[in-house]
Amino acid sequence: MNAPDTSSPLSRWRRGAGWTLQEVADVVGCSTAMISRLERGQRNASPKLRIAMARRLGVAVGDLFEVEPLEDDGGK
Repeated sequence: MNAPDTSSPLSRWRRGAGWTLQEVADVVGCSTAMISRLERGQRNASPKLRIAMARRLGVAVGDLFEVEPLEDDGGK
């Protein structure tokens, strides 16, 4: 029986796309250490960084990070 995949969405996307940490870091404009820490949950990306990363990689933010649904404010 296979163990459940507990890796981050960023890690799953990167591996599924066949990208290395270095390739992602080069496109995103940060260090491989930062990408690794994001994947392992040791760092949190700001909303601005999440959007920038997704745009530069050509994917949706939800492909890279867990996204909390917005609460319905009842139209207020």
